[in-house]
Amino acid sequence: MSFTPARKAQLCAVLGALALALVPGARPAAIPQLLTLGPVTVLNGTAIVAGTVGGAGAGTQLTVNGHPLSLDAAGNFAGVVSLESAGALDFAIGNSSGQLVDFHVPLALAGPGGIIPGGVVDAVEQAGATLLEPAGGFVGGEPLTVAGSVADKGQLAALAVNGTDVLRLLGPDQSFSVQVPGTTKELTLTATDKSGVSQTTHYKVLDASSGLATPLGTSVAASSAIGLKIAKITYSAMSVVRTKRVRMIVTVKDSRGLLVRGAKITIRSRAAGRLTRRSLTTASGKLGRGIFVLHVKPRTLGRRLVMVTVARTPTAKAAKTTSVRLAKARRS
Repeated sequence: MSFTPARKAQLCAVLGALALALVPGARPAAIPQLLTLGPVTVLNGTAIVAGTVGGAGAGTQLTVNGHPLSLDAAGNFAGVVSLESAGALDFAIGNSSGQLVDFHVPLALAGPGGIIPGGVVDAVEQAGATLLEPAGGFVGGEPLTVAGSVADKGQLAALAVNGTDVLRLLGPDQSFSVQVPGTTKELTLTATDKSGVSQTTHYKVLDASSGLATPLGTSVAASSAIGLKIAKITYSAMSVVRTKRVRMIVTVKDSRGLLVRGAKITIRSRAAGRLTRRSLTTASGKLGRGIFVLHVKPRTLGRRLVMVTVARTPTAKAAKTTSVRLAKARRS
């Protein structure tokens, strides 16, 4: 795309004015906004945009009609986007966790001078449509009952989950529930305001073969884990003087925070002669835990037992050293 010197000067002037006019957080709102949009100028097949992505972090990305725009440290952006005969502006915001939110702004909203007023996405955001996501995420395999709610249904003309109208299902508390097939790979919640602006939030659905819902969160098979870390190691040595046994629990997760089942976990005493068996191996269960019973030798009582833990999946490895002080034997 090329511009004449006069056209470039005009665009720079508009961008400068928009950047100065847009002050992050200047628009008071009951619900924190993900996208704060300034006035948009639609001119000769291009759109001049500026705004702020709320809560933007290192992994946040923004594209407008497929064109990436850079974000500064405060989440501000400004740029010129080629429309290429498009009938709308589509703002796609993604983050490092993989969640994606789209905003669809029809170009028909442009008034005199090709200006779409600032704050055009405010109404759909303030509607506050959201799905209630389980702690371990959505897991397929069986029909899913999806629950959600809105903060202000008066802002909306339509509300849909994977294309199914749920606006009519809203109860007095502005909540809803709807069932979707267990084969669903992604859930989308689309809220549309009365001017035709829409916000679509995408939620991943884990495959039942790799994602398993548990009371402690979703666990994935070791072969499906992304990365690996030893999240927690606990000891139970309350009765060690009497039983000469210590219970040790190792919890493993992947880089997404999902519990990992089927990981190979090996533990060993760093010093010889502390245990009757210096090393033990087991596989983590569906709760991401490897449970061990350590048989300590009498001379270990009153000392610190130092254990080295190594966990493995087919693609990753993690290690951690921990210790526990054992009670002294009682004198007779």
